[in-house]
Amino acid sequence: MDFGEKLINLRKKNQLTQKELAKKIGVTPSTISKYENATHKPPIFILAKLAETLGTTTEFLLDDVAGLREKNSVNAFPLIGNPELEKWYLELPYSFSEKELQLLKDISNVIESQK
Repeated sequence: MDFGEKLINLRKKNQLTQKELAKKIGVTPSTISKYENATHKPPIFILAKLAETLGTTTEFLLDDVAGLREKNSVNAFPLIGNPELEKWYLELPYSFSEKELQLLKDISNVIESQK
């Protein structure tokens, strides 16, 4: 079962229309349709909202990191080719506080300025 099919099944299980789900997570109904029809993949922060709203985990929705690499994905991963780093990158929003993420961004900016 792919991401879109899982999303449809969970939405229906939760007795939500596309419009209702869209409102709960802050997107448009057409965006939900695109996710369900596999023409777009959600960004990580929307994926987290979907999982929480539908009572599941991001891991269940994705199965694996590779599914996000499809050419029609709206996500751009700078670490493609290194699955261990990519997995770590994807987990950042869930395991770090906003302050810690800002610190990582600041460190990255300093490294970039040194080049």
